[in-house]
Amino acid sequence: MFTCVLDPKSRVTLCDQLYDALKEEIGRTAMGTRMPSKRQLAEHLHVSTATVEAAYGRLISEGLCESRPRSGIFVTAQADLVRTARTENEQPIRWDFGTGAADAAHFPYATWARLMREVLSEQNTEFLLLGDPQGAANLREEIAGLLHRLRGIDVPPEAIVLGAGTESLAAALVPLIGREKLFAVEDPGYSRVRRILVSGGVRIAPTPLYQGAIDVRALYMSGAGAAYVTPSHQFPTGKEMHMEQREALLRWAGETGGYILEDDYDSEFHFSGVCEPALRAMDTGGQVIYMNTFSRTLAPGLRLSFMVLPEALIGRYRMMHATCSVPGFEQETLRKFIAGGYLERHIARMRVVYRSRLQVLEKTAQALRLGEVAPCSAGLHVLLNVSGTVPAQELVPLAAQAGVRLMRLCDYGVMRGKQDERVVLLGFSGMDEAAIQEGLEALKRAWF
Repeated sequence: MFTCVLDPKSRVTLCDQLYDALKEEIGRTAMGTRMPSKRQLAEHLHVSTATVEAAYGRLISEGLCESRPRSGIFVTAQADLVRTARTENEQPIRWDFGTGAADAAHFPYATWARLMREVLSEQNTEFLLLGDPQGAANLREEIAGLLHRLRGIDVPPEAIVLGAGTESLAAALVPLIGREKLFAVEDPGYSRVRRILVSGGVRIAPTPLYQGAIDVRALYMSGAGAAYVTPSHQFPTGKEMHMEQREALLRWAGETGGYILEDDYDSEFHFSGVCEPALRAMDTGGQVIYMNTFSRTLAPGLRLSFMVLPEALIGRYRMMHATCSVPGFEQETLRKFIAGGYLERHIARMRVVYRSRLQVLEKTAQALRLGEVAPCSAGLHVLLNVSGTVPAQELVPLAAQAGVRLMRLCDYGVMRGKQDERVVLLGFSGMDEAAIQEGLEALKRAWF
């Protein structure tokens, strides 16, 4: 199901907002694709069918869609022009302040290549077979030890499940927990997981934040049966869930029987202060599903993630899945990498690298008077409240014209807040210090 953010308080009508969002989506959609029905889309976005019908009417009149009797609305060949025009108007990105990058220059290429050659030279035919649906047992043992050392979480290897990315694990959790359950998600929050849940056929409850964490009072009121949260470093605000909030969230799970999906995606990069324990380490009722990824510590392209299931869900997972989505050769390479101590040394090295980049970003933004940078003690992005008089809605387009990629905080929310319109995210993991300075100088020229 197509999902977009509509602001009922905006001066732009809901119809115009929906038209723009649908047109953008069509630019990414193959010809002949069937669009959501008017009724389904209206119910999903909580708008009237008249609003949806008007937006579709404009797209049909422009030849981007066509209505087929008793079949629905489909994307036409004319949509190729949207893709072509958008590509021609895009400027090359020279400075990427996106939040999903990892430093490619510091990837341990030599060590990873050597270990991969070792795996291939062993000629173990087991790596060519489908293997265990949860992943190789010896790799899960290494991950269990890693969790104990880095996060103080003691779990049996039998509870660990490997997957090709956090999104694939989130998709696997939908039928495991139950499509009939209402899934609460942080608002603002991680939009990719939100889309995965919606595409999996579940209803979501965008839940506001309170003091930087999901509002547990709103969670009780929502009637949700599961809650996806990022407590160690809330995405995208960067706040950390305090101990009282963690205890309240665990009480909610215990009292309602709801599951907590804890995404601990970049907890390895904590630069100052004490990192609060993971919810899984505090869980005594078997209600927390812990999720983490090697995308931030190694590289997103490796697509290596894992989750820790409560005992009650392990048997059900094995009944529903026959294979693991991570190839056997990559699993064994990762096992050797962890067992040899290379991963923890790499994380320690990258903490130093990223701390230096964070300091350069903060000092440069202050010197250029771009705005106020929120304090950052963990994670790989900061929030910048942009000063000046440039309209909030022009911040991202002007940056793109200057060759800079970034996002506004309000773009990650379902219910947009006016107070976040001038706040942008600046990821610093994908560029070195010199590039960070150049990118901020380009923003200075673009915005002032």
